Amino acid sequence: MKGLIFGSLSALILTTSAAAVATPVKYQQSNSDTHTVSQIALSVNVPHITNSGVRNDTHFIRVAVVGMSIQDLMISLPSQMESFNKVRIVDQSGQEIAAKTETSKERVSITFDQPVNSGGSVEVQFIGVQRRVPIEKILLYGVTAKRVGLNGDIPIGTARIDIPDKG
Repeated sequence: MKGLIFGSLSALILTTSAAAVATPVKYQQSNSDTHTVSQIALSVNVPHITNSGVRNDTHFIRVAVVGMSIQDLMISLPSQMESFNKVRIVDQSGQEIAAKTETSKERVSITFDQPVNSGGSVEVQFIGVQRRVPIEKILLYGVTAKRVGLNGDIPIGTARIDIPDKG
């Protein structure tokens, strides 16, 4: 008998709570809001990738420097990359930025002589890129940075390079 009462009581609680969840909520919009278009404003206040691509045999990655100055960039190289001739770093006006680069098989580390100030951009160009597997049409470069005044690497994102078909 006890089991029947508890079972009935449980079913009653479950039914009433489910009905409360399923009850529609009435929403009334004022006339002043009817002509307003919903928009989402997104303010990015950290360094981020703004563009990446291919120009002839040069792969480029553009990073917007926002929020704080950056003192270096680290770029993980895709496994399909065989080699490249050199790395060139330029600002938004195309002027070369003084920096030291260290290259290993898996990554390129760029240390700027002077921190790159917030409000500008940095474009890293890999000139003379040769790939191991020419069939691969997408190369992914992982990008991190060190910001002035903070320890540790800050992930910036993954730059996607789509290789165009020749012909």
